[in-house]
Amino acid sequence: MNLRSIFVTFTLILSSNAFVPTHIQYPIKTRTQSKISTRVGRSRIEQRLFLTPDALSLDVTTLPTHLFTLSTLPTHLSASLPTPVLSAFAAYFHYLGLFLVVASLITERLLIKPDMNESDFDTAANADILYGISGTVVLVSGYFRATEFGKGWEFYAHEPIFWVKMLLFSVMGAASFFPTTKIIQRAITKKNAQDAGEELPNPWSPALIKRLTSIINAELLAVSSIPLAATLMSRGVGYAENFPWYAGAAPSFLVVGGLGYKYIKEALDWKEPNQ
Repeated sequence: MNLRSIFVTFTLILSSNAFVPTHIQYPIKTRTQSKISTRVGRSRIEQRLFLTPDALSLDVTTLPTHLFTLSTLPTHLSASLPTPVLSAFAAYFHYLGLFLVVASLITERLLIKPDMNESDFDTAANADILYGISGTVVLVSGYFRATEFGKGWEFYAHEPIFWVKMLLFSVMGAASFFPTTKIIQRAITKKNAQDAGEELPNPWSPALIKRLTSIINAELLAVSSIPLAATLMSRGVGYAENFPWYAGAAPSFLVVGGLGYKYIKEALDWKEPNQ
């Protein structure tokens, strides 16, 4: 092996040691994320961009492994680094899901009324299905936006208004258990009656209609407050580096568990006057 070949070989080893472990373990941050480095602790962000002493170690016995790792470097980087396209799609589905949630709730609110007919009920039931799907899209896309894109989890975890937004989303989701349960109950009863050739179930009572509309109004109030919380959050209002994330997450879990149980139990225990 001549001198030029030795030089190229050791250059490859250095490259594989220096760049592969560092970039795979600590993905390069976006420009937006770098702007908050002074807020979340400059050392936490900058340590992801510099080489550690271990990354510069040389071990000739592991040359084949290093060369193979280096040959697959573009694949690793493309899989681990967030791209503008992926970030754009995550934002798109997040906003689209939120719009569909609002549209579904408005549809249910307009159709669930004392004089609603079977066609209105079927449309409201379909809107409730769309509501559940849209809410799931918002939750999943929001997870990826918070952990992979945007300002990064280090920012959101210490932003109290982010957890206020999560609390509003939890209230909206837990409250929806009551309308969804009543819609499912009547849809099953209606389907069984149609299959048996029997008379369709009676329309909902005015008391149940009033209860359903009041809960849907609360859901609309919660979802309309989310954009305000999001705009304040994105500007760092209330940010505190020492704010523990679990203090923000706990209320959301309690709301989902507590209110969710309350509304499901209320829906199952509800008795119509004609039953």
